[in-house]
Amino acid sequence: MLIDLHRHLEGTLRVATTVELAQRYRHRLADPEFAREQMVARGPEGGLVPFLAKVDVAVSAFQRVEDWQRAAVECVEDAAADGLDYLEIRFCPAFIALETGLDPEAVMDAVADGARAASARTGLKIALIGIVLRDLGPERGQEQMARLLGRRDLLCAVDIAGNEAGVPAAEFAAPFRAAREAGLHITVHAGEAAGAFSVWDAVNHLGAERIGHGIRSVEDPALLELLAARDITLEVSLTSNVHSSSAPSYAEHPVRQLLRAGVPVALCTDDPRASGITLSGEYAAAAPQAGLTAADLQSIRTQARRAAFGSDLSG
Repeated sequence: MLIDLHRHLEGTLRVATTVELAQRYRHRLADPEFAREQMVARGPEGGLVPFLAKVDVAVSAFQRVEDWQRAAVECVEDAAADGLDYLEIRFCPAFIALETGLDPEAVMDAVADGARAASARTGLKIALIGIVLRDLGPERGQEQMARLLGRRDLLCAVDIAGNEAGVPAAEFAAPFRAAREAGLHITVHAGEAAGAFSVWDAVNHLGAERIGHGIRSVEDPALLELLAARDITLEVSLTSNVHSSSAPSYAEHPVRQLLRAGVPVALCTDDPRASGITLSGEYAAAAPQAGLTAADLQSIRTQARRAAFGSDLSG
């Protein structure tokens, strides 16, 4: 099965759709060549923040609720066209609201409606993950989580993303406790821009069952032992990690070291439009460049299926 557990809706917004909407709303991305230059990485961007600029730049062009319904439809359609069997789509209603002025609940409803309609039409099983933006601070974290929990029936899990080296994860412990008590799964962005301590915090303070990226876990052998013992899956995105300079190259990516330590790994895309990739392409091209064998990839596929939060994948 072809499964993607870590894909940001904001990082899938099509260039063509963005240009169409930008022309309609007189947005700065109305020129196709300029839009592609701003939205698609051509290689390492020199850090996580410059790469995230490629991810985030298109969000403000989607200015109406129906635009987000369309975005979700196109996200699912593109994944289905790539042959995926299951997709978890994560998005941040608070960030979208900041960029567009839209109501976060209305955005959640629109994304859910679009994703579910496209899922029914294509047959691609999907689930949704709501993101808390840590950059807004712990007080706003409570507010963001309350909004996500208000739409708890739409979500399989919650996540926290943003400036990983900024506000400590421990300050978000209370809202994530509330999410666990509400029955939601927990995945946490950690060990990408910040070191192994960030992954420790995600597990100890937020109750992470999976880690988004987590590749800097290799800096701490004790952490590798913990991840392996607790079966905490790392959602590894090879090309994204190179583009964000979290890994210096495919050949020097720590994914093989993680696997040798017994750490569960799932291969993911993160932001396929911003990186100009597909998941099938990551398996076919990026994975061999990272030194992954056919046996490694079979193990990774099996783990992705085991670690999925949402739909029953037995069929």
